[in-house]
Amino acid sequence: MGLAYREDAREQALIRLFKGFLFIPVCIALLGAVLALFALLVDDLGLLKGAFSAIKFEVIGADGARSVLSTIAGAMMSVISLVYSLTLVVFTLAAGNISPRLLETFASNRTTQITIGLLGATFLYALLVLFMIDGTRDVRFSVTISIALAAISFFWLVYFVNDVASRIRIDTEIGRIQASLRTSIDTLLSSEPREQPNDRELIPSLPVHPVPATESGYVTFIDSAKLMTLARDLDGFVEVLVPAGAFVIEGMPIAEVRTKVEEPDVKGLRLAFRIGKARAPEGDIQFSVHLMVEIALRALSPGINDAYTAISAVDHLSASLARILQRGAPSSLLQDDDDTPRLWMKLLPVRDILNAAVRPLRQSSMSNILVLDHLITALEKMARVCRPEHLPLLESQLLDIASDANLVIRSRPDRKQIADCLRSVRHTIRSNKNA
Repeated sequence: MGLAYREDAREQALIRLFKGFLFIPVCIALLGAVLALFALLVDDLGLLKGAFSAIKFEVIGADGARSVLSTIAGAMMSVISLVYSLTLVVFTLAAGNISPRLLETFASNRTTQITIGLLGATFLYALLVLFMIDGTRDVRFSVTISIALAAISFFWLVYFVNDVASRIRIDTEIGRIQASLRTSIDTLLSSEPREQPNDRELIPSLPVHPVPATESGYVTFIDSAKLMTLARDLDGFVEVLVPAGAFVIEGMPIAEVRTKVEEPDVKGLRLAFRIGKARAPEGDIQFSVHLMVEIALRALSPGINDAYTAISAVDHLSASLARILQRGAPSSLLQDDDDTPRLWMKLLPVRDILNAAVRPLRQSSMSNILVLDHLITALEKMARVCRPEHLPLLESQLLDIASDANLVIRSRPDRKQIADCLRSVRHTIRSNKNA
């Protein structure tokens, strides 16, 4: 099941543009340069001379202004270096202790982006005003603004340090990842039509023209709006064969065009698929699922053996999976304004999403009774809110757990503990079926 598969390419381009430490920090820094020119213009026009005289703010000398501005500019450069160093340290800690794939979300942290931009804006402001100072110019307003920017930068730096301290706490980061995932799931499932059993029957029987991939890599985005337009122009139907997040090899079919046109132009259709070297979290539920599973598996590794971090990952992951299990899957079939079938999107079934989350956790937690017990309890909680048609999926997971536990667990008390947990979940599932 993909996230927000109806987003257009323009929105995705804006999301990519706002990531990292380039666009937003540079824009904020340039605003500082513009503010410097504006402040100097206000000083030259003398718009605030009356106000300064009323509060008895006397004219500041050129040497005094240079001293203040030089101090601020030098301090800002030192703090910018500190912020970048601290950010790299956080990246290193996150990659080593949590997950390397978590750096994608760290690089998009608005607090860090604004911090770098604000410090850069203060530096450029002080530098430009310092360059424009001469012995005859009254720069009281410009110097006042520079002091205000320095004060704002100081308080924002305190907030930045507090934010960094919270982000390196693994429980906080796990909760932040899953909150974002659950919001995206809610948005998708509340706006898309329910999947119907006869959706595949609505695909028209027309000549099929396969569309091969032009390069190897991960499918990071599928522009469904462009595919719908192409299908209408060809008076046909487009079936997407790969979901977002899938790895494709050059030459393998990624879509099929069904149309009466003998040689349809599929160049525009290839442009609807964006293929990159790495997976992207947008439009790919499994990215976040795999990220949470990776955090749990890393915590369960012999070198770390942090059971409670794994339990936290299981708790938050079960809450996200419950969102999917308690609602119907969205339809893969998309129709145009005339209710004519035009596009079939390849969405991951609920079974695959559940297997991707539970199977690795089951396999790694067999030697850790504490985590295994909690995993079974999480399945029971999901069974309480699960739709009846999805209960067999949970029963299958419980059967696998019981089979592995029977082979691996040798301690009689541990076997009894796991058996009691499994019995409780089966009772919950039966109650839900009979409700």
